Amino acid sequence: MRDFIKEFPNHITDALHISESLSLYEKYFLKQTFSNIVISGQGGSAIGGVIIKDLLQDYIQIPIIVNKDYSIPAFINKNTLFIASSYSGNTEETISALNKVIDLQKSGEKIIIFCICSGGQILEIAKKHELKHILIPEGGAPRAMLCYSIVQMLTVISMISSKTDFVKNKLNAVKDYLINNQNSIIQLAHACAEKLNNKMPFLYTFSNFEGVALRFKQQLNENAKRHATYNLIPEMNHNEIVAWNKKNICVSPVFINGNSSERNKKRMMINIEQIKKSVENVVELTCGESDSFIQYFHFIHLVDWVSLILAEKDGVDPNNIDPINYLKEELKKV
Repeated sequence: MRDFIKEFPNHITDALHISESLSLYEKYFLKQTFSNIVISGQGGSAIGGVIIKDLLQDYIQIPIIVNKDYSIPAFINKNTLFIASSYSGNTEETISALNKVIDLQKSGEKIIIFCICSGGQILEIAKKHELKHILIPEGGAPRAMLCYSIVQMLTVISMISSKTDFVKNKLNAVKDYLINNQNSIIQLAHACAEKLNNKMPFLYTFSNFEGVALRFKQQLNENAKRHATYNLIPEMNHNEIVAWNKKNICVSPVFINGNSSERNKKRMMINIEQIKKSVENVVELTCGESDSFIQYFHFIHLVDWVSLILAEKDGVDPNNIDPINYLKEELKKV
């Protein structure tokens, strides 16, 4: 896992190279009219959809919905771009959703379906039904291969919104930034991990960084085997802030402070001042760059390192996901 996280910036280069084959679909996508995009996935594959939604919300006018279930939204129709994202290609919820969309196709709805996987049943389904798809490298845990699915989704969606060059330029700038700043990011991660120590993290950020908070939670869960929870500003100001009146030494609030409105920034500052009276320490994560893409990936890379450092500190194997594997085996018996 350490090697995968360290290589994350280089994964961007590799993923962009893989995405070049998608140019075969560009003219086809540009001919379509889309009213919504539905990304179906779970866990390490679904997080890519949340990240895409955050990154593109200021740049495209088509709503993006992340679907994390066996079923599909009733609004899906011929104007939907449906993306099935499963790293293994065997995620049963995603396969179920994909098959339901294929059934809609058979009933007459000309829905555009695109599949992202490393193989498995989804590849077989894509070939059987002649669905557009792309293969990403196999051999890693889904959460370790996040960059590959993100880049493919970004490329496909940039095609239908005529922002292909914009997205490529942004990703190349992100790659250069992460390579040049990886050592300082690791230092920040060590400082953050030291403050978290044995406390349960409560993660707070703005809605346009929800994917970062969710990624942090998932990485703490899987890599470090720790519980974590997250909420968004301003929503938490209308409920969860009250619970911080009680002093608690077993938790650690973490504020991910990126670009947002001045009003939201003010809210976060007030939150920090309020909450620090009730805890031993408050962690605030910031980024010196103003570009939204760079900020976002700075935080993603940072929280990945924090989760790994905590795993090593606690002496747990970040690759071990026995409870998930057990659940899958039990489900096969049903």
